[in-house]
Amino acid sequence: MNKRVPKTTAFLFTIRQKEIEPLRDYMQRFVEAVHEVPHVNHELLVSIIQQNLSPGRFKESIAGKPPSTMEDLLMRSQKYSRIEESNASNPSLSGKRKGEEEEKESKKKEARKHSPPTGLQYYPPLNASRGEILVLAEQQGLISQWSTKMKDNPKRLKSDKYCRFHRDRGHTTEECHHLKNEIEKLIQQGHLKEYIYHYPQGRQFDRVSSALTP
Repeated sequence: MNKRVPKTTAFLFTIRQKEIEPLRDYMQRFVEAVHEVPHVNHELLVSIIQQNLSPGRFKESIAGKPPSTMEDLLMRSQKYSRIEESNASNPSLSGKRKGEEEEKESKKKEARKHSPPTGLQYYPPLNASRGEILVLAEQQGLISQWSTKMKDNPKRLKSDKYCRFHRDRGHTTEECHHLKNEIEKLIQQGHLKEYIYHYPQGRQFDRVSSALTP
């Protein structure tokens, strides 16, 4: 008897949300697909689902604050599923919010035209904080302070968040996309391999997928 060949991570990129597909239905479909792919880590799953989702508030939520655990991802999808279902029962409210979202998306597209590429979209999980890795990489001469001055922004100057890589306010060292890209480049070049976290055998997705059940 032929053994069933497990699907690869590439299969998950094909599970995209359809144009009029409810979020709850899509998440259930995505979870079923994940069960067919062995040993997919959390950060990669978040990256894939962010790419596969249709534009909307849930996708914005993931982009703005990536879920730290699978429980967080699935519970957050529950929240936005309920909002979506509530809006669907009130056509006037739904239409108003749809218009607001379309306006937001239009502004974002315009802003992206004048922004540099975001760079790498997936970062491997690490076994130390990016701040700690930055210090060690600086000591080894692998990385140096970011040379380009950040754009002036009153809100940024008032922020309590501080980035050691930029030596500036506005976001934390852990949130810094430039630092994430620099660390990933060094890993690709063969450096810092000892800081890559390797997931133990087993699945962490199965125990939380039931959270999607209404």
